Amino acid sequence: MIHGPAQVRSNAGGFFVRELGTGSVAGQLHRSGKLLRIAIFLPAWQSAQIRAAMNTHDQICVADSWDSLESLVRLEPLSVVVFNPAAAGTMDNARACRLIRKYASIPFVAYVAVDAAVVHGIAHMSNDGLQDVVVYHSDDSPVRFRRTLERVSQIPQVSMLIGKLQPWFSQLPAALVDVLRDTLRDPHAYSSAEDIAAGADVTLSALYRSFRNARLNSPKSFVIGARVFRGCVYLKDAGFSIGDVSMKLGYTQPRIFAHHIECVLGDSPSKVRRSLADEDAVNRIVSWLCSSRRHASDLLQHHVARVVCFLALLDWFGDLAGVLGFS
Repeated sequence: MIHGPAQVRSNAGGFFVRELGTGSVAGQLHRSGKLLRIAIFLPAWQSAQIRAAMNTHDQICVADSWDSLESLVRLEPLSVVVFNPAAAGTMDNARACRLIRKYASIPFVAYVAVDAAVVHGIAHMSNDGLQDVVVYHSDDSPVRFRRTLERVSQIPQVSMLIGKLQPWFSQLPAALVDVLRDTLRDPHAYSSAEDIAAGADVTLSALYRSFRNARLNSPKSFVIGARVFRGCVYLKDAGFSIGDVSMKLGYTQPRIFAHHIECVLGDSPSKVRRSLADEDAVNRIVSWLCSSRRHASDLLQHHVARVVCFLALLDWFGDLAGVLGFS
């Protein structure tokens, strides 16, 4: 549960304010559509404009320095970062480029007023992975700004996974599918099957019944798989440690996150970081989330267990017959 109107937190880089909506995030995601969690590092004259583009339940994290911005990127589950390279008072293209390179899975959007120095810096940032540029008093109307933020916040690996899950999602109620997609995009907001049920406005028993009908593994397995997959995407970035990622995803201990990675993906976090390709990660997550591939194995194990029990029972009857003198 997230409550507010606002919280203030200090860190090594200074202070930032986290402005929050109220109520359950899981419920808000489905009721209000796409929820954005944005970090901004902007002069005051730009901050007001971006707030105008936000919806009621969006969340804004305000950085007051480059250090506090990096702390936000490392530890908060962000949809997108909006920054001005001159927010600290002087143009710092090098610092911006360094952050964009270190945290490649996080979309960065530059919000600037156009001049020669800015154009030169934007060219360098674009080469390092800058997602988009919004020009002050040109293409920054609230509606256009909102569309830009929603577009860049789409994670390609998550979109790939959602596409692979369509055969199973097609057998579920539309409202539940919306929530499951949100779970994959924002796994930090869903910690249990109860959160998914609340978001879809269904009972827990109805949720489990829908999963069984669609041949999906349990809702709890879905929550774990969603967190592991998002964590896998984060781990590809040079700037994130395993501890950082576990905190972003809502784990209380990094070792629990590491254990979940090994259970779901079959590899250690370090091996996932070094050598697991996106497509392989998607396929392993699909195997974890969907029971069809496990079903035959489960049936085989069940059949073997029945045969073993039957043979043991025959052996027991044979011993009993010998004792009673029936042989």
